[in-house]
Amino acid sequence: MIVIITFTSIELALYFLILSTLLSPELTFGGASAQEVAAGITNTTESRGITLRLDDIMLTLISFTWLVRMAVYNELGFLRHTPINQAAFLYWVVCAFSTMIAFFSGKVGLYGIFFVIKYLEYFILFYIVVNHMHDEAIIKRLLMVMIFTCLIASLIGIAQIPSGLRVSAPFEGAEGEPNTFGGYLMFMFSIMLGILLHTTDKKQRFLLFTAMGIILIPFAFTESRSSYLSFIVAIVCFLFYSQKKKLLFFMCFTGVALAPFVLPQNVINRVMFTFNQAEQSGQLKVGNIKVDTSTTERLRAWEEVITKDFPKNPIFGVGVTGGKFLDAQYPRILLETGIVGLVFFIWFLRRVWVLLKKSSRTLQDPIMRGVALGALCGFAGLLVHGIGANTFIIVRIMEPFMIILGLVLAMQILEKEKQQHEEAVISDKSNEPTKVSARL
Repeated sequence: MIVIITFTSIELALYFLILSTLLSPELTFGGASAQEVAAGITNTTESRGITLRLDDIMLTLISFTWLVRMAVYNELGFLRHTPINQAAFLYWVVCAFSTMIAFFSGKVGLYGIFFVIKYLEYFILFYIVVNHMHDEAIIKRLLMVMIFTCLIASLIGIAQIPSGLRVSAPFEGAEGEPNTFGGYLMFMFSIMLGILLHTTDKKQRFLLFTAMGIILIPFAFTESRSSYLSFIVAIVCFLFYSQKKKLLFFMCFTGVALAPFVLPQNVINRVMFTFNQAEQSGQLKVGNIKVDTSTTERLRAWEEVITKDFPKNPIFGVGVTGGKFLDAQYPRILLETGIVGLVFFIWFLRRVWVLLKKSSRTLQDPIMRGVALGALCGFAGLLVHGIGANTFIIVRIMEPFMIILGLVLAMQILEKEKQQHEEAVISDKSNEPTKVSARL
């Protein structure tokens, strides 16, 4: 069914994919037992097993079908130049090269190959959006579906609050990933705030303000400190880049004033737990300040990668999933792909930043200009989120991010083509008197 839909309508296939990103069930196969991990028998990413979701299957089928469709219809859209083409391609090549070396040397199994394929699918998803969004109405419909999906996921998250557990994305089973859900909600909140700052429609503003209020409830109950920090960074970026600074300062002042009265006590306790956890063995101390064991483990993971693991394979790393599990994006890239992979990854991030920054200033459509600003500030938040999470690997963050990035660039291309067409029409009209006089 998915193959047929993709052949007949890329737009409809993307609707299904967006809905499945947050609203699809998952199954986990394999993985190490808790006893094996505790005993240190296995500590790689593969110890967590293979997690299969409906959106993984859909993304694979849509990507494959799109490639076949291009071959059948002789479409060369895949070769269309975008500002991130080279950086994305070279980063993926390094990931594939280092993983294949590790695979043939027996250090990485098929699990690592699957991860590399998933990275490629993210970039293909971006190209699909860029090359098939030829209508502003379609772009905005996809945007509405993304907001709708976020609201449904948020309402399901609110329904989890009475359980007393940390809120995570829907259908993640007993052991969810609140950190992932928090990063996703932060990014979508940024998109909605960007639109709110640019739209002049009062009804749209009211609906967006209501949606943002709904999102903040499950976001708070994720109790994800990385997400809280990324949210603060995103808001600071809004204050720096937005032209509606007065409105933003008013909203921030109101939020800070109301925070002591509306923030749940468990959120405050979660933040303070970082510094006031009861003394445990192995806690990291900086002067008289000690941090909790969870933060300590992340900081020491950074230290071990930089001082011990990275020097053993400094050029191309140990391959994707070839090292121990790290819940931090940047040391994981350094460990798995070496200094070469890290350089190309930073280049990719820089190209994305430049693209979003330029779009937030040059797009003429107010809604998409707001989306570009929200994506820029949300991207800044994701960069910070990656300090304590595998942000740019996780499907539930990367799929929405790449779709938004593709929509922003597609709108930029549409406006440029429209401007060129208008200039050509004006040029033709201005040349008409010269042609007439030449005939005379």
